[in-house]
Amino acid sequence: MGKEIGAIVHCNLKHCTVSLQLEGGMMLGWCDDDSIGGFGKLSLNLRNLEELYLDNNQLDNSILSSFHGFSSLKSLYLNENNLKGSSHAQDSTGCFRNLSLNLRNLEELSLSYNQLDNSILSSLDGFSSLKGLYVDHNNLKGSSHMQDFTGGFRNLSSNLRNLEELSLSYNQLDNSILSSLDGFSSLKGLYVDHNNLKWSSHMQGLCRLKTLQSLDLSSNELEGNLPRCWANLTSLKSIILTSNQFTGNIALSPLVNLTSLKVLRLSNNSFQIPISFRSFFNHSRLKVIHCLYCDYLLETDEFQASVPSFQLDDISLSSTSRHGNNNATVPKFVYHQHSLTSIYLGDITFSGKSFLWLIENNTELLTLTLRNNSFTGPLQMPSNPISKLSLMDIASNHFSGNIPEDIATSFPGLSTLIMSANSFTGTIPSSLGDMSSLFYLDLSHNYLSGNIPNSLGMGCHSLSTLSLSHNNLQGSILPARHNLTKLITLKLDVNNFTTIPSSLSRCSELEVLKINLNHLYGPFPTTICQLKLLQYLDISENNIAGSLPACFSPPKITFVKLSKNRLQAPLPHAFFNCTSLQILDLSHNQLTGPVPKWFDNLSGLRILLLNKNHFEGEILSQFCNLSELSFIDLSNNSLSGSIPPCLGNITFTPLLYNLGLRLTPPVYTLTFEELQWADTFQNIVVEELIQSVTKSIPAVYREYIISDIDLSCNNFSGHIPPEIGKLFHLKSLNLSHNSLSGTIPITFANLTGIESLDLSYNKLRGNIPSQLAKLDSLGAFNVSFNNLSGPIPEGPHFQTFDGMSYLGNQLLCGKPVSRNCTDPESAPVTPRTTKETKFMDMDIFYVSFATAYITMLLAVFVILCINPYWRQSWFHLVEVSLRHCYYFVVDNLP
Repeated sequence: MGKEIGAIVHCNLKHCTVSLQLEGGMMLGWCDDDSIGGFGKLSLNLRNLEELYLDNNQLDNSILSSFHGFSSLKSLYLNENNLKGSSHAQDSTGCFRNLSLNLRNLEELSLSYNQLDNSILSSLDGFSSLKGLYVDHNNLKGSSHMQDFTGGFRNLSSNLRNLEELSLSYNQLDNSILSSLDGFSSLKGLYVDHNNLKWSSHMQGLCRLKTLQSLDLSSNELEGNLPRCWANLTSLKSIILTSNQFTGNIALSPLVNLTSLKVLRLSNNSFQIPISFRSFFNHSRLKVIHCLYCDYLLETDEFQASVPSFQLDDISLSSTSRHGNNNATVPKFVYHQHSLTSIYLGDITFSGKSFLWLIENNTELLTLTLRNNSFTGPLQMPSNPISKLSLMDIASNHFSGNIPEDIATSFPGLSTLIMSANSFTGTIPSSLGDMSSLFYLDLSHNYLSGNIPNSLGMGCHSLSTLSLSHNNLQGSILPARHNLTKLITLKLDVNNFTTIPSSLSRCSELEVLKINLNHLYGPFPTTICQLKLLQYLDISENNIAGSLPACFSPPKITFVKLSKNRLQAPLPHAFFNCTSLQILDLSHNQLTGPVPKWFDNLSGLRILLLNKNHFEGEILSQFCNLSELSFIDLSNNSLSGSIPPCLGNITFTPLLYNLGLRLTPPVYTLTFEELQWADTFQNIVVEELIQSVTKSIPAVYREYIISDIDLSCNNFSGHIPPEIGKLFHLKSLNLSHNSLSGTIPITFANLTGIESLDLSYNKLRGNIPSQLAKLDSLGAFNVSFNNLSGPIPEGPHFQTFDGMSYLGNQLLCGKPVSRNCTDPESAPVTPRTTKETKFMDMDIFYVSFATAYITMLLAVFVILCINPYWRQSWFHLVEVSLRHCYYFVVDNLP
């Protein structure tokens, strides 16, 4: 930066009117003599300099003493630097006062994105020529600093008589600001959005700003009705009230008197909006109406018969109601609009058989969004191409029939096309391959069939996101030859695809691959090993067999779901280097051998699902190094040995809303059963539903409450480690169907967050610790079929558990079992060893097995004829039933 200044110093620009930009140069401070001397020489050579840009450096307050020679300067930009207030108050105040003496012609001063506080206010009153002041994104405060703040603004308003633009956005200002602005008699633009404004009664102070043309109060906590005196702000052209708590019928508000309005943004409030907007029909200058998530009042046709005097450029309407307004139709005033470039009409359940008129009336249209309405019938194309339309979203309607083949010629400039959640049938039009600008394509949740057209793979070379989920597509997941090298997100789940081509490796930028619930078969495709940027992989519920290739180790992978396949053999070092992995689901496969030792390399792992496999051997202490673990399910394997006490050293903190999983494909709005994508073109937030067998029945936990240990249905032996009692965040603990002995640890009383505790079908003895009665969150408790004795704890939660929770423990007494604790001790009875008990248990088993077997034989032929996928699901159900029967037999044998 010094060289650049030096070069400018030697230029002869004395007679030029110059705009100088020194942005982003990372200039540090400005205290050294050479720097100040350099700026002094600049002032000699640039006497006519009017605009100086020093944004995005690291300049501190000392820079303020370096502008004494720029007497002609009119605009000074010091955004994104290290200018400070508070502890530097005296320094900054003096510098700004000197600055105001030297820059008497300054008209625009921008100090945004610094660390200035209220002390700056008293030092700016010398800039009498100032027309624009921008101090947004700083540390200005109200409330506890009321006197300092109010006094500072009073002084400013009395001295800055020419001020026209004032930006105070993104600070910590409260209502005191609203009563301190009435002195700015020339103010035209006021921006106080993203502060701490709360009560609407203080907005009376704005009513004296007669010259105000632009007002932004968005993203505060203002509530109540709009002040009636706002009707006097007749010069107002733009008003933004988005994201507050305003109420009242907008047709009765003072806004209807502001006929100079061009921009009206009322989204995310509690206004009542008559759907006709008839009260604004005289606002001939109105260009923008934004009322997203508002409460609309339906009106009869007689109220919608008039023709508005305005011609809009941008309209956005959506309802607060999840199901919109039944029987709503598109407002009649929209039929009279012919200049619209952006249309968003969503979530109001507008009905009709066509929106073709909307497109043909507005030939300059750039974006069209009609999602979540009730439009029906086949999709109709305009008579002439709409070449400027770049985004069309008609998701969640009731369109049917084939997707028109001429859609590409009708909308040749589309970059985003979303037609999901409709009833489209037929094949994907090959003409989509002619959309060379297509960046985002979503045809999911329809009834499309056939293959993915070769033309789509060859022509849409700009495609970043392709979503064809929940259709009836078949064949290969991608054409054998394609140019989809920029593809980032590929979602083809719930279809009938059978093969993964080697051409998938050409998608070198792919980050999300979701191909679960198809008919993919054969070994794990090694072509996936070449996707080095992969972050999310779901191939679950297919017929992938064999072992995982050792080459599969994407360095950025965070989510892997391979459950419900036919993977076999011991786990190789497939995930050895996947240090970013957070969710790993290999459940419901046929994996064998010991649990790998390299799991401790996955230091960021939060969810581990290895249940329903054939793992054997002991749980090694390496698991205890997984400090981020919140959910582990090793149930239904053949694991043995003791439970490592060091598991108690893992906090098992319940997962927060989104796990911190953030992917970066640019996306639009998508919703799926297990995946929620952000409603922007920025980040994706993955929300996965994890199936957990807790509370004696299958339950679904969202991530923010997941904290689970499930080691059930194995061969664990020995005592339950008392260290597990340290896991006070734990929500569910299932150790049932093992051979655990000893007593229930008293330390379990420390499991204050536990909701489900299952210790059934073990060899536990002794009493149930009375301290467990303190577990207020416990909603499910099962210790059946052990050798427990003594009284059942008394407590409000234990009174809700029925006798099924204590079956097979003949020496337990107290409610809800029939044995009274005051009765004399009877001789100990070893449960489940008499011939009578054995006979009864086995008899139940024979009846259950015979019933299940006959049912299977009757249903198998029908299932085979209907669908191979149903056949796979049926055999999975039979496998689960037989496994349960097996454990029933094992636990009842002598």
